[in-house]
Amino acid sequence: MNEYSLKYKKIISHILKYGVEQDCRNGKQLIIPFYNFNLDFSVENNWKLNLRKINYKPIKGEFLTLIDKNNPLTNVNQFKKNGCNYWDQWAKDNYLNLDYYNMLHPQLELIINQIKKDPYSRRHVIELWNYKNVFSNKLSLPCCWHNLTFTIIKNNIFMSFSLRSNDIMIGNPADTYLAFLFHSYVAKKTNYQIALCNFNILNPHIYKEHVKNAQILLKRTEKDFDKHLYFKLKK
Repeated sequence: MNEYSLKYKKIISHILKYGVEQDCRNGKQLIIPFYNFNLDFSVENNWKLNLRKINYKPIKGEFLTLIDKNNPLTNVNQFKKNGCNYWDQWAKDNYLNLDYYNMLHPQLELIINQIKKDPYSRRHVIELWNYKNVFSNKLSLPCCWHNLTFTIIKNNIFMSFSLRSNDIMIGNPADTYLAFLFHSYVAKKTNYQIALCNFNILNPHIYKEHVKNAQILLKRTEKDFDKHLYFKLKK
């Protein structure tokens, strides 16, 4: 079992043991205030969850849509063209307004150039959280993952990936792959060796209706990979 699968089990176990049942906008959840773990992305496929089937194509499509600087994101069909079909529920008449794109593009190329120019700087930070947009209700969905921070030590590039909220049963496997895609993208652009990624998660939670499946996953090995588990996506 790879590193991520083992640590994913630890997250689930921790929330089931210490999580507090609390109401939320999507019903009831078990929630803890924060959780932190590292993954070594230099190990092949260490981002991949080997406990259940996950369709990674839409996540790759989301990444490709977000980094496309030639087509400013305004329409849900831009995601669909890249094989990502789960943004419909946040679109209104196909229109999307996302700081995942709006705030990313003024910063991504800048940070890549700054890493090339001054690699040992401690200012390689991409911040997507724009409080003015969030609290004016202009966004289709506020950013859940909102900060990428890069650190160069010798020939290695490290990344910190910060989330203000994380649905562990659905969102965490997708966000882990998305973090790998961003980490490897910047590593290739700057010619550094991809290394550890730190996941700084605030408000990790498991919805009450997913608790039974969470308990099933705790007992799984990689031999159970093909056994289907269904998780309903929460809006």
